[in-house]
Amino acid sequence: MFFILQYDKQQRRRVNSLLKSTNDVQPLLMMQSLGQKLSKINTVLTANTYNAAIPADIKQEIEIQLQQISYDYNSGHISMQVYNNKLSDLLEKAGAR
Repeated sequence: MFFILQYDKQQRRRVNSLLKSTNDVQPLLMMQSLGQKLSKINTVLTANTYNAAIPADIKQEIEIQLQQISYDYNSGHISMQVYNNKLSDLLEKAGAR
């Protein structure tokens, strides 16, 4: 019985240390989603201005907002979830889903 309790205690320590070490790892699927959204936004922004579906002033506004939210995310002012939501809003504004 003693060995079972000792083994259980040992396993709990291992699990707790593993959970502590992975606590700050960002979710992989959300990271992939962010990459896809950024790619779509950049595609819309770099499209040929003669064939563009959105006016230049809206493109400029989207660029400014994208720079601001990217800066906020990279500096740690907003969370990944907020960044994801704001990128979704920009995609809707650009008309690319």
